[in-house]
Amino acid sequence: MSEINNTTKTKETIFAYDNQIIDIQELESKNIDTIYSQIYLCGIELTGGTESNNPLSQYFFGELDSNFNIGLDETQPTYHFSPKDKENNLGTLTIFLNSCTLTLLNYSLQDSSLNIKLTLTNKESKEKQQQAKDKTKQQTQPEQLKPLSTAMLHPILEDNEIKCPHNGVVQLKSNLGKSITDKNIPFILESDLLYSSIVGCPNPHISGGPCTQVAFILPSARGLKKHNDDYPIMQDLVLQGE
Repeated sequence: MSEINNTTKTKETIFAYDNQIIDIQELESKNIDTIYSQIYLCGIELTGGTESNNPLSQYFFGELDSNFNIGLDETQPTYHFSPKDKENNLGTLTIFLNSCTLTLLNYSLQDSSLNIKLTLTNKESKEKQQQAKDKTKQQTQPEQLKPLSTAMLHPILEDNEIKCPHNGVVQLKSNLGKSITDKNIPFILESDLLYSSIVGCPNPHISGGPCTQVAFILPSARGLKKHNDDYPIMQDLVLQGE
């Protein structure tokens, strides 16, 4: 059974059989939605579970039950995750149900592949999952705009030539940062740059026309510490507009 979602990926209901091996990445290559698709084993939907409280059963998940050796109800689906990366995000998920076994390759703990949600309780496991989330967040941040100056991780200085993405030159409207220097070169403060004019921008009208003014400065471009009650501009994250 399948259903098309609004991102053109196919939402599938997968019926797995005993000893089957399914590669999540292979499903993705076939344009199958590996986040919201569902999977069944021996007629039972696999929805995930909670990590065992037994310290000897790290990365075993299922329905908690202290009457069983691994701390999980072994009459219900139990899951064992074997990570293959240092963030413990991607790995092999093995599912046990009665006498049936299913193996999922490249299962993502963070994405809950195939709608199998595994809840971590082990402190070390949770810390590594958070590392994976932080790494993913960094990788998925929007691509930064074309550099406007040679200063990337330092304050933009007054002798840096700041340009719009089309090579128009920014003419600073003030130099309030003149008293704050790095190697005797003044900083550029937010109030120096914001609403400054842009000259010589060749962007054609069919593409929106020339940039004429620095219209917006992203908060992430500001330094953490104010100088003269204003922020130095630390990165080249500046938008221009007419």
